[in-house]
Amino acid sequence: MVSSITKEGSGTLETWRLQNADALVEVVPGRGALVSRFCVGGDEVLFLDEATLRDESKNVRGGVPVLSPFAGKPPVGSTLPQHGFARRMRWSVAGDAEVVCTLRDDEATREAFAFTFEVRQRVALDGGVLKLTWEFENRGASEPMPLHFGIHPYFRVNAAAKADVRVSGATGEAFDNKAVVTRLVEQVDFSEGEVDLHFASTSGGTVLERGDGSKVTLEWSEQFDTLVVWTLPGASFVCVEPWTARGAQPSKRFVAPGRTETLTVTMRAR
Repeated sequence: MVSSITKEGSGTLETWRLQNADALVEVVPGRGALVSRFCVGGDEVLFLDEATLRDESKNVRGGVPVLSPFAGKPPVGSTLPQHGFARRMRWSVAGDAEVVCTLRDDEATREAFAFTFEVRQRVALDGGVLKLTWEFENRGASEPMPLHFGIHPYFRVNAAAKADVRVSGATGEAFDNKAVVTRLVEQVDFSEGEVDLHFASTSGGTVLERGDGSKVTLEWSEQFDTLVVWTLPGASFVCVEPWTARGAQPSKRFVAPGRTETLTVTMRAR
């Protein structure tokens, strides 16, 4: 199905819209290549706090932030901010059949992450399915580049129905980032307050039951081996986050010099 691409606004808040008969998605390259909206048949799948989008002094709360070059709290001694710098930067953008945002290293990034790189984020619609692709290119000549990456999708839920929200695979042993302990989880209760749990994931995806009978199915490439779930008390969102490593742990994946690693996540709402 052919999708049309339009853009509106200018500067940091310039927004690119990809739309077909089934769905639309919006991307804000100037705010970290943020996927700010995904709507299927009138269902606004993503939560977005518009005030944080407009305020460049704040991290955006909502949409699908990109966590790179480190997902989570960086190692002791690192000068990287939490979740890396990519979500705070302005990406270049082009569009044809998809929206392609590009981020390259510069003097400032190399101070915290000493690698020469190019990251391309491709945003495409296939009917009502959102496909996100990231290409991590190590443009250096000698050193393997760590790949410690994740996304932080904020999915809209009814705050009053969070006790009925379920995420498949979010059971068993988990690192509780709030209590800083590893514990067994039989079932996550998203209505109990702040939830910040990291699970090992080998299934290649998950299903979010949003508590109102609707679902979001996520599928991801084999590089993602950690499933993070997060919410705040009373918030009308639940975050379901595939990462390539647990936060604060060293990277287990690397991109060889001169090579490119490709990762994908798809989202389908019903």
